[in-house]
Parts: sequence; C-alpha cells; structure tokens
Amino acid sequence: MKSKNTTATDIRAAIDIGSNSVRLAMSDGERRSHITKLANGIESTSRLSPSGITATVAALAEYAKICAEKGCKKIAVFATEAVRRAKDGLDFCKLVKDSTGLTVVIASPETEARLALYGAVKPQGCVTVADLGGGSMEVISSRDGVTPDLAKSLPLGVVVLKNKFQGDYRAAIDAAPSLLDGYGNIPDYPLVMSGGSACAIAAAIINLAVYDRAKINGVKISAKELDDNMPLLLHKNLALFRPVAANRADTIPYGAIIIQALVNRIGANEFYVSDSGNLEAMLGGFEF
Repeated sequence: MKSKNTTATDIRAAIDIGSNSVRLAMSDGERRSHITKLANGIESTSRLSPSGITATVAALAEYAKICAEKGCKKIAVFATEAVRRAKDGLDFCKLVKDSTGLTVVIASPETEARLALYGAVKPQGCVTVADLGGGSMEVISSRDGVTPDLAKSLPLGVVVLKNKFQGDYRAAIDAAPSLLDGYGNIPDYPLVMSGGSACAIAAAIINLAVYDRAKINGVKISAKELDDNMPLLLHKNLALFRPVAANRADTIPYGAIIIQALVNRIGANEFYVSDSGNLEAMLGGFEF
C-alpha cells in the first residue's frame, strides 16, 4: 500500500527484462513478476524466443498500465544478457517502445554487476555477490561491500545451461566447474546469491509453504544443506514436492548445479540469499 506521505508523482518504478522473467517493482511496494522465457533457444538461433517476445511484451504492457493508473512518471526499464546478445535485441527494444511506450535501456555487463552489488541484502564488510539469472551470472567481490574489486559477467545462466544440456544433469554437473573458470580467482568473502533461481532454491530448501521474500532476504544456507537437497532439486517432479512455480521448475536444477559449483570453487561453508537486487538498486537511486 502507498504510504500517507507518498503522492502519485513520488512513485517510482523499475522493470527488469531478464532472460527468463520480467519483473516490476514500485516504490509504493507493488511487485509483479512473469516467467516469459525470452532467451529460450538463443544458444542455437542467436535470437530471442518468438513466444518469449510475445509474453514479455504482454507483461510489459500490463506493467505500463499499472504505472499509468498510479500516475507514476519515473519508470526505469532495463534489459540484461538475453537482449544484449541477441541479434534482434534492438528490434525487440523498438517493439517494446511501439507497443507499450516504454523505453528500454540495455544494461552493460559491468552495470548489471554493480546493480547486483548495490541492491543485494548482504552482511556488513567484505562480500561476494553472485547474481544468477537466466542468461548470465554476475560475480562481484568487494572489500567494503560498496566498491567492486572484482566484477565479472559471463553468459552462464540457468536458461543457458538448460539449452546446452537438455536435461542431462550429470553432464552439467561435470562441466560446471570449468564453466566457472572465466571468473578467475574469486575471494573467499561471505557469498550472497541473488536472482530468481537462487530465491526459489532457498524457498525449496527451507520448505516455505507460501513464498515470502521477507523470509528469503538474508537467509543462510549451508553447503551441506545444499548438497543434501540436490536429489530433490534435480527431481523432475520438484514442483510436486515443494511450493515451486511449475514454470520455473525446469530451470531450478541448473541453478542448483551452478550454485553448488560456485560454493565449491570458493570453498564456502555457507551462502546467503537475497531477494533484493537490480530492481531495488534502481529504486534506491542507482543511475546508469
């Protein structure tokens, strides 16, 4: 609900167009999310998924309507890895503009990394934030939790791995450690995982009956808990056993594989999870 001191013109909105989902956050507390699978098939076609484009534009039209109804004038819309790398990324941005009136900014890998660090709920002091998306994962290490010392983005996301391994989890597990080599030496700072897959995995591990971002933000998962839950997270019927959205269940196994490989690479005994990230950074005043 809108606070008593907030007027319509004060309301700000941020929209994140990701490889797997499109999300809206507003400064009055409004949150929306749609799984659109924009990057499905991009590994073989180098183009955005036609059905994903349709679903994403429909979600954006809904978000634009919500913003208009609330009189919101400040709307920051940004796209990440899928739109960055797709041959038709600029065409997609034009389509969004023509269809919804929204102007899409394509975030650079460096900007996306800084957004993740700025917006994450994280412990004080030195930290490594890994923002796991559908098309990429940004790894950002900082000695003071504010200024990045290491910021690296690779096209290593849950949709990328799904497209590459097509259900062969054993092959994905075997390949994951070498796929992380491009990040170089990652400091063994406290690790924070952000992104939809990390949050869904945390919710499955702690067995939330109903998803509650307040219970996810800052939750700590031990490496042993993750290892013990891998058979569940890799199960084809995961959505039947845990309150996981059915349209996200096909990518969660790959998220678990990536997180496990990253935890092992750093030698971490545990990791934190943040439901806050890019959107919260934009609402908090981050500028491109």
